[in-house]
Amino acid sequence: MPSDAKAISELKKRIPQADGRIFDFFAAWLAARGDALVARRKTFSPLSVPSLLRYMWIYRFEEEAGDYVCNLAGESVNDAWGKGIKGRTLRNIIGEEDYPVVRERWDSITGVPLVQYGAVEERLSSLDAWHAERLLLPMSSEDGKTDVVLGISLYNLDYLTDDKSVNVSEVVMQFPCSDFL
Repeated sequence: MPSDAKAISELKKRIPQADGRIFDFFAAWLAARGDALVARRKTFSPLSVPSLLRYMWIYRFEEEAGDYVCNLAGESVNDAWGKGIKGRTLRNIIGEEDYPVVRERWDSITGVPLVQYGAVEERLSSLDAWHAERLLLPMSSEDGKTDVVLGISLYNLDYLTDDKSVNVSEVVMQFPCSDFL
């Protein structure tokens, strides 16, 4: 079995409940990665999975900002947040309350590096609560430093509710990239 097929099979075992598009996205990252531990930003083209462009986003850690800055956000991602997020920092997008936990996770994604899968019932911008499923993947910049987080956010409006007191449940799983070599 080729290593990419083996890696996809391994991820499917770990997150069998995931939407099939999660695995398509993972396959594109694996193809860009080649024999490296993580894909290089210059080798990954969002156009390699055109059906997922609207759900895709890319952030890079910017030393000057001291935070991850959004470099690309698809149409569905911008719609979910209620406005365009390109050029904004992670802290500014998600808010002070959630920032410490998310920042710690993202620093682990780029630092270890890790693959992260998550599913949550959430409320974004002023929208009602809905289901979101995500896969976050590390990438390295031109200088070889792993400081980019590539992600896909799949929103399911079938879960939409107008219950303002929704009880948010969340599943977050992280796996070392070395598990998928």
